Amino acid sequence: MKLIVLSDLHLMAPGAANDLGNQARLAAAVARINAGYDDADLVIVAGDIADRGSVAVYAEAHATLSQLTPPWVATVGNHDDRGAFLRVFDGTAGFAQYARVVDGHHVLVLDSLKLSPDGPYPVAPEGELCADRLSWLDARLAEAKGAPVVVALHHHVVPVDTRMDPYTLEAPEELIERLAAHGHVRHVISGHIHMTTTSFHRGIPFTTLAGGHSTSVEDFGRKTNKRRLTGPAQMAIVLSDDRKTTLHFDNYNDAHAAFERDET
Repeated sequence: MKLIVLSDLHLMAPGAANDLGNQARLAAAVARINAGYDDADLVIVAGDIADRGSVAVYAEAHATLSQLTPPWVATVGNHDDRGAFLRVFDGTAGFAQYARVVDGHHVLVLDSLKLSPDGPYPVAPEGELCADRLSWLDARLAEAKGAPVVVALHHHVVPVDTRMDPYTLEAPEELIERLAAHGHVRHVISGHIHMTTTSFHRGIPFTTLAGGHSTSVEDFGRKTNKRRLTGPAQMAIVLSDDRKTTLHFDNYNDAHAAFERDET
């Protein structure tokens, strides 16, 4: 099985303060996949497609993603508007969740967006899986039985000792208990923190990828609370068979100098 995972596209109006030419970056990702990974079984876009969700942005994203040679699915993140998204993209029972069986693997894509009417727009930075979404997951894990499972969602599940840890998936044990009980979860893949990390918890590997917008780089030595935002764009390539699962990373745009600042 070969999966490609994109995340954090943050499509926005050209000329916006944090725009890195994100529409062009998405087009570059599609071109890279079609040229180098056209044999992929599935492409997953793991949320934050829009920087401020709108139907027009989603329509443009859908048109670009529809140029992919492999099949693809997309879910939502904390910068997305689920209602606007579902007017353009498919979903399951009102959520951007999907199950695919690929070469004996069950690939489950979860919608971790949390609504927050008190915010500047109706989403919260942290994620959640409500009872309805967890019930859907329970049914899909039951269908998988002893088959290997790969899970993708926007929010990171396990804290990784960075500034973004307050904005992980809320009540992560509800997800982790289910995955641990299944016993055959090969990997959980997320975006959200704009950083490449790997964790291991309850026998399950958890990975985050930097994604298509700016990359966060933090110092873990004496210079605490420093973060540098740079400009590479990254996708993950997941290779899996009956014995093992491996993740590789492809920086399809290495324009490090495009957007950089230090934060204290």
